Parts: sequence; C-alpha cells; structure tokens
Amino acid sequence: MADVSANPRADREENPLERQRELMELLSQETRHSIVQALLGHPKLLASSAELNHFVPSKSKKTVEEQLEVLVDAGIFALYEYPPNEDRRGLPWKFYGLTEYGADVLGDFNYLEGVPMARAVHRKTRKPEQIERHEAAPRPPLPESVRATFRLDEETD
Repeated sequence: MADVSANPRADREENPLERQRELMELLSQETRHSIVQALLGHPKLLASSAELNHFVPSKSKKTVEEQLEVLVDAGIFALYEYPPNEDRRGLPWKFYGLTEYGADVLGDFNYLEGVPMARAVHRKTRKPEQIERHEAAPRPPLPESVRATFRLDEETD
C-alpha cells in the first residue's frame, strides 16, 4: 500500500519549475489524464481497477493498470485496501484514490474545476452490472484532508 503521507514534492523543492513541468507531463499523458478524470467523476473518489478500466475503454486493461502504478509511484494516487471485501465474491477490496498531495496537485492544475462535469458524465454513463456492484461496494475512508477538499461529507447520495 502506498504511503499516503509522503510528499514527493519535497524531493524537488529546490527547483519548483522543473517539478511543475514534470507534473504537467505526468498529468497530460492521455491514459493518465483519462484515469484522473474517471476518478474525479466517481461519487466516492475511490474506484476499483475494473471501474477505471470501464471508464477508459480505449486502452487495454494492462495499459490502465500500468498507468495507475505510475500515478501511485508519483504520489498522486494511493492504493486503498478494504479487507472485509476480500472474501466477498464479486466485490473489490482494492481501490485507487487521491492522496492529500494528489488533491493539492490537481487543485494547483485546476482539475478540480471539472469535477461537476466529470461527475455528471459518470452518472450518465451506462454501466454493466459488475461495475454498478463495484461502485456500490463498501470501501475504506479517504484521508480527512481529501474528503474536505471534495466536501464529501456535505454530499448526500
């Protein structure tokens, strides 16, 4: 599981322009950009790999999973586990979600402005039964700072 408290930004504080360029390159790559958009549209901001694959249909499952790992390694996403689901057939127990650092980066690059549109697209997208089951599955909580960024506690489902 990724260390969600780590701040990869600290490695390059001495050259913030280089770090900004690297982040722009990281986020603008087509598959990663699509993954970030798919996650921002998710009502719980935590998605299984199957859910993300469904919302990035133009790429293979392997490609999506490789790019998820890039986002985790960069500290933008973390892998959140929910062990109670591990033994429940048909339910995911590993979810991808933003870290506090990831939420800050996306805020810095104005990705958060598009959250209402991403959520509307997510709601209107036709989902097969497996994806609906995954979306409804219990999942672990996000860090409080991430929940606050997206005002998750203020929303009703």
